[in-house]
Amino acid sequence: MLSLLVLSFVWPGARSEAAGLSIAVTGNAQMVDEFVAGAGQGLAGVVDLVRVDGREDAREGILTREFIGGLVLVPEAPEVLTASANGQVPAAFMGELSSGIQTMLDSQVYTGVVAGAQEAIEQGADPASTLGQMPGVLPEVTVTDVVPYSDGDPNGVGATVAGIPLTVGALLAGNVIAFVVAGRWQRISAVLGLGVGGGLLLTFVLVSWLDVYPGPFGLVWLALGLSLSATSGLFVGLHSALGRAGLALAAATTLFAAMPWAAFAIPYAFLPANLGAIGQWMIPGATGTLTRVIGYFPQASATASWWALAGWAAIGIALVLVTRNTPQAAREARSSGIR
Repeated sequence: MLSLLVLSFVWPGARSEAAGLSIAVTGNAQMVDEFVAGAGQGLAGVVDLVRVDGREDAREGILTREFIGGLVLVPEAPEVLTASANGQVPAAFMGELSSGIQTMLDSQVYTGVVAGAQEAIEQGADPASTLGQMPGVLPEVTVTDVVPYSDGDPNGVGATVAGIPLTVGALLAGNVIAFVVAGRWQRISAVLGLGVGGGLLLTFVLVSWLDVYPGPFGLVWLALGLSLSATSGLFVGLHSALGRAGLALAAATTLFAAMPWAAFAIPYAFLPANLGAIGQWMIPGATGTLTRVIGYFPQASATASWWALAGWAAIGIALVLVTRNTPQAAREARSSGIR
C-alpha cells in the first residue's frame, strides 16, 4: 500500500510534459511574423502562440486565465507580460522566454551592425568610423508582472502547499465524525458545522493573517467551507452506506487519485492521460483552482470548480440522508458512546 501511495503521487509528476499552455503575441507585424515563424517550431506541442490585436487584449486574456502570458513585440520597447500568480512553472517559462527574446534582439542588432560595417568598409570607409554606426541604446525587454502574488506570500509557496493540509485535515475530520457521531441529522450538522466553523478559522489564517489568498473574505470562506464539507461529507456519507469499507473507499479515492491529480505545483494540463483534467473535478483540484481564481484572477470563470465542490458535498449529504447506518456503522458509533 505504501508503494502504491508513493507511485500514485510520484508517477504523474515524473511523467508530466509541458503542454496545453497559450501565450498571446502582438506588436509589430514583421516582428510577430518572424518570431512566430522562428520560435513556433521550437515551441510546438509545448505552448500555443495566439495572435491578438493589442497589448490590452493580451492583458485581458491573462486576467481571465486564457493565456499564461503575453509578448508585445515592438522595435523600441519589447515587453513580456507574465502572471506569477499562475504558478511557479508558468512564471519560470515566461522568464526563460523573456531571456530568449532578449538574446534574439541582441543577435539581430549585432548582425545588422556587422553587416553595415562590412558594407561601409567595402565602399572605402575608415573602419574606425564604422563604430559610429552602433546604436546608442540597445532594445531591452521589459518584464511586467500583471498578476503578482500577494506581499504575504510573494513566491506563492503558501498558495501551492495549502491544499495538502486542507485535504488531509478534512479527511481526518470526516473520519472522526464517522466514528463519533451517530444519527443522520447529527452527522449532517457536524459536516456542515465543520464547513462553517473550520472554513471561518482557515479564512482568518490564510486571508487575514498570512495573506495567502488576497481575495474577498466571504468568498474565500465559502470556498474553503464548501471544500471541508465536501471532503468530510464524502467520508461520512460512504461510511453511513458501507461502514468501514466506505471509509476505505473514500480514503483510496482521496489519497490515490484526488490529491495526486490536483496538480498543486504544476499546471494540470501537464499531467499524463488527462489525469489533471479529471482532477479538476475532484475536491482538492477544484479547491486549488477556486481559491487561486478568487484570490488572484477574479475576472476568470470558476463556475466548474463551484459546481464540483457543491456536487461532492451534495453526494455526501445525500448518502447520509438516504441510507440508514449499516449494522457495522451503527455498532461503531455506539461503541464511541456519542449519539
